[in-house]
Amino acid sequence: MKKISITFAAVALAGSLMAQENRASVGLEVALPMGDWADFYGIGIGGTLGYEIPVSDNIGLMANLGYITFTGKTFESSAGGVTVSVETEAQGYIPVQVGGKYYFSGSQEGAYLGLLTGLHMASVKTLELTSTGLEEKSELKSNFSLAPLLGFMVTENIDLAVRYQMIFAKGTEVSNTGAITETTVTNSYLGLRAAYMF
Repeated sequence: MKKISITFAAVALAGSLMAQENRASVGLEVALPMGDWADFYGIGIGGTLGYEIPVSDNIGLMANLGYITFTGKTFESSAGGVTVSVETEAQGYIPVQVGGKYYFSGSQEGAYLGLLTGLHMASVKTLELTSTGLEEKSELKSNFSLAPLLGFMVTENIDLAVRYQMIFAKGTEVSNTGAITETTVTNSYLGLRAAYMF
């Protein structure tokens, strides 16, 4: 009897998921760096692909994949009474995230809250000391990311959303004594997305 009940529940759930309409989206992203990260990088521009699977009238599961590039900035750094200007290069990120949405009204319409989690991947340049001197190398870094979001379905096909994106990156700190310690920093940006859903 228990197996029959579980089978019936699974069939009912699959039927309700098939009755809902899955939706794909293409979006334009604008990213505004926040906190200390804004000292080193300027505005970010990019695009994302999204896919949403309705679970009920109020709940949807989603996945996003995209590319966002942040412009570099020039800043001043001082050490030992000497001030130099340092320019950061543009930095590109590939966000790969999954999450969920809760619509306040039924039928996957109107305002919603959501949460995304996943990875932000970036190609990072590093310097490596070799027998011939310093060599610049590129390596792919993946950092855990998390983003609460608020959005609104303006029409059946137009989706606007804002999210507070946090990227938990590993870094190193050098103390006054020269000791090097690993640390985790939170790089964050305010992400604005305008998407067309089909």
